[in-house]
Amino acid sequence: MQDTHPLRITVSKSDNNLYQAKIDYTATQIDSVNSYKVNSSGELEAIDFEHYPAMKVVSQSFPEIKQNQLTTNQINMWVVAVQDALFEQKGLKPVIDVVYDLETATDGNIANVKVFKIDYTSSANGGADNANKTLINEFRINSDGNLEIKDVSRETGYRIISKVYMDTSMVQ
Repeated sequence: MQDTHPLRITVSKSDNNLYQAKIDYTATQIDSVNSYKVNSSGELEAIDFEHYPAMKVVSQSFPEIKQNQLTTNQINMWVVAVQDALFEQKGLKPVIDVVYDLETATDGNIANVKVFKIDYTSSANGGADNANKTLINEFRINSDGNLEIKDVSRETGYRIISKVYMDTSMVQ
């Protein structure tokens, strides 16, 4: 996807043991961006918007991910997956309970990402005004391609929170 807005990817297994994914924006409550699944032939399918709700094959091969050469969009998706896991550990449902946004900057081999929680208040016309944007976490991709989270209790200031792209098993 070409969109640079932070996206949330929710992956699940279907009843027939095949993987499927749903993609949503993190900072707004709108319809899904797209839905994907892996079919029984191992091909990636996406919603065919011209023949909704039918699915169509969009890829028969999967690209190799090089963690020390990630695009801004890939970095954002990894951070969203880890931040969602952190919220879930606190008993929050990221899709429902929390609205947040990212600011991403790259500098050579290092990428830095700030996660901001957005609090909305009602406006006089019945809409919502952006009332407050609060920094809640800072991440970086180190030169080895590991995702780190800022940890002021450590001497180095950061600790590794994920070593494999999109893996949240180390999240604590």
